Amino acid sequence: MLWINLFKGMEGSKEEDVFDTVLESVKEFAERSIAPVASKVDEEDLIPVDLYRELRDHGLMTLILPQEMGGLGLPTTVYVKILEIVSRYSGGIALSLEAHNSLGLAHLSKYGSKELQSEVVPRVVKSGKPVAWALTEPRGGSDARRMATKAVNSEGGYIINGTKTFITHGFSSEYIVLIAKTETGITSFLVDGNSEGLTRQKLEGKLGTRGPDTSTLVFEDVFVPKSRVIGKEGEGFEQAMDLLDGGRIAVGAMGVGIARGSILLAVDYAKQRMAFGSPISEYQSIRFGLAELEARVDASSLLVEHAARLRDQGRPHNKEGAEAKYISSQVAMDATRFAIQIYGGYGYFRGNPVERMYRDAKLLEIGEGTNEVLKMIIAKELFSR
Repeated sequence: MLWINLFKGMEGSKEEDVFDTVLESVKEFAERSIAPVASKVDEEDLIPVDLYRELRDHGLMTLILPQEMGGLGLPTTVYVKILEIVSRYSGGIALSLEAHNSLGLAHLSKYGSKELQSEVVPRVVKSGKPVAWALTEPRGGSDARRMATKAVNSEGGYIINGTKTFITHGFSSEYIVLIAKTETGITSFLVDGNSEGLTRQKLEGKLGTRGPDTSTLVFEDVFVPKSRVIGKEGEGFEQAMDLLDGGRIAVGAMGVGIARGSILLAVDYAKQRMAFGSPISEYQSIRFGLAELEARVDASSLLVEHAARLRDQGRPHNKEGAEAKYISSQVAMDATRFAIQIYGGYGYFRGNPVERMYRDAKLLEIGEGTNEVLKMIIAKELFSR
């Protein structure tokens, strides 16, 4: 069932009933269409075009896009629950959804001019193809103010030179949201993927969250018209930081999902694996280890939910989002590592879902701000009281 039709069919229903129905529909879709291909997506490092069409048809490519723009317009609290569900089955597909919804498309829909939105958003909605978001550079991503990519004023627009790297969807996207330096400060631009002077180099050999392409983008005298500036010149840094605040909450939800998924698999396998005449689920070390992880996952889930609620209410959530991502990424690493331990030798080989989850979890400690940067954010607010 298409979620747009589902929404229309529930007009007049209580909001929480609608959201519960959406979440149940997500779970059914994930079990039917994502779980069977998760291993193949990881192995081939490719999300098929047909699957992107399915994701589009079920509203997953427009989760938080306002309804007046053709999206579902879901609140952050529901959006993160959807990412948690998808992450239980595929960290790579969840990353694709997060990068597109939280960053690329969100940047355009939240800060773009009405003219730019009306020109581009309908095309994105119709195509179902992800929008790339280009901030990170070869010499660093965390210290965004020191970026080297520059946009120089030219007649009718800007000439852009520089390099961005580790860009999710950068190789295949039709549109790229680019953050670059201008005379007045950091500015955001919408760049066509087929722009003259733009070279896209696909990066191979990614450890985890495989599926969505990752690339280096080289801009050599790329012309971008003034109409493609997102917001106002000089406002790009503040825009990017706001989107990263939301993105960290979403990545936190991915951590919760990966951890929950690995715990469920570990519990099931522990009931089957025999050692010294008994299922290993009967040994206290196994039971206590999983019990501790379950408590930590529940705690991180509450952190994610709290930060999401603050964002929906328009209240400050920089520290809360950082805490949610920091804690959930750690528990995802610990849960997947323990799950591999329970599977033993079988968990150490490619093709086993817990091995894939372990690799997927690692990115969560790096993307959308490294955990070291997140601790700086938390400490800054702590010492400013």
